Amino acid sequence: MGWVLLLAAGCGRGGGSLRAPVLSFGGSGYHDGEFHMPREVGFSPDGRRLYILDRSHRLQVFAPDGRFLEVWPTPAGPLGNPRGLDVDPQGEIYVADTHNSQVLVYSPAGQLLRRWGRSGKRPGEFISVTGVAVDGAGNIWTCEYGGYNDRIQKFDPTGRVLLTRGTFGTRPGEFNRPQGITVGPDGRIYVADAVNHRVQILHPDGSFAAQWGRVGSAPGELRYPYEVEFDAQGRLYVAEFGNCRISVFDRRGRFLTCFGRPGRGPGEFDHPWGVSVAPGGDIYVSDTMNYRIQKFAPLRSD
Repeated sequence: MGWVLLLAAGCGRGGGSLRAPVLSFGGSGYHDGEFHMPREVGFSPDGRRLYILDRSHRLQVFAPDGRFLEVWPTPAGPLGNPRGLDVDPQGEIYVADTHNSQVLVYSPAGQLLRRWGRSGKRPGEFISVTGVAVDGAGNIWTCEYGGYNDRIQKFDPTGRVLLTRGTFGTRPGEFNRPQGITVGPDGRIYVADAVNHRVQILHPDGSFAAQWGRVGSAPGELRYPYEVEFDAQGRLYVAEFGNCRISVFDRRGRFLTCFGRPGRGPGEFDHPWGVSVAPGGDIYVSDTMNYRIQKFAPLRSD
């Protein structure tokens, strides 16, 4: 029996195998180092700084060991609920400022460099932008939902719209509340199509390529996937908000393993919103309704 079969055997219906975290930090609150429903984690290119979004109109910066370093405000708004971020190779931080219908770009020092977007359904506009990802050419991909305008957009680094793809629906190339987006090692675009309970893959030109998953709690099934992220070995991690676990697939969509189950103990999750893999391979999970971040050692690769 190979590694894939051994790992898959540990993931039962309704939950995953329980992995002990190597670190857990945070807690409910609005002070430095506390969280109000943490959503997303990103990393500086050298892995020495963690950027974490929650629902408190701010972006907090931590060291990999969970030490609070500093905090930057995000723009106020009636909801002001930024949900997604990505970091480019130069260290600039792109934030999906969800309910302000815009993308924000910060310098590594926290200076707001530029922004684009406004409320609307035309190319370059957003209803609720939920995810942002930077590709190898420096272009920016976003996903959004709201007003039956569920779609993907691509921008150049200055915010000029290059393409829009998709609409609300259940067919291939359509979306229902897409929440997370990432660029794979193959250059294709991977989208957490949350209410369709699947991952959709697009070619770099925005055309439909494939889809993985179906609704359920058995190994390889998904329930409200909210975030997708690759590691250096090309494995795709999916944060399942509905199943309270992290599922892992290979680059062909074959299920490898999952970990986590509903609860408040170490290694358990309460509706995890995000998952990110640090440059060194450590796995950070936004354990949203437990108001904490849990860090796990890298998965074995042999």
